[in-house]
Amino acid sequence: MTGKTHLACGIFIGSSLSIYYGEDIFTTFTIISLCGVSSLVPDICHFKSNLGKKIFPISFIIRLIFGHRTFTHSILFLFLIYLGLNSISAPEPYLVSILLGMLSHIVLDMLTPRGVKLFYPINKSVKLPIVFKTGGVVDLSLSTAFTVITIVIWWKDIYSMFI
Repeated sequence: MTGKTHLACGIFIGSSLSIYYGEDIFTTFTIISLCGVSSLVPDICHFKSNLGKKIFPISFIIRLIFGHRTFTHSILFLFLIYLGLNSISAPEPYLVSILLGMLSHIVLDMLTPRGVKLFYPINKSVKLPIVFKTGGVVDLSLSTAFTVITIVIWWKDIYSMFI
């Protein structure tokens, strides 16, 4: 999937989580931001990705060591991120936002023909039964759908503030 689709999905999930966890505008904004940004994190192994371009030396080194869609697209990576966040006592809404944002990325990449190395270091690609071409019509449609649903969620919240 493209970075736009990953980001749109992350913001959609963050918006949904903010309904559950959102206590105030700061918490809501933080949850949506964390989920959106973390939905791009697994592609840190791809130096041409949106995030990879911003931290090129690090993404290049990660790509050399692990390759693309391996370690950073695995359950092991999610578990290590969880341990790190837990060790600094990250508040639950933020921990959940980061992990779900990253998980959304991995699941979306499982919809592509290449799949992901979900059980890294086991060298077996995992993909879902239905796959789509990255950058194709379905990818664009998913991005659009996530964006429209997110706008509806936001509009509903904004509308209810004035009624």
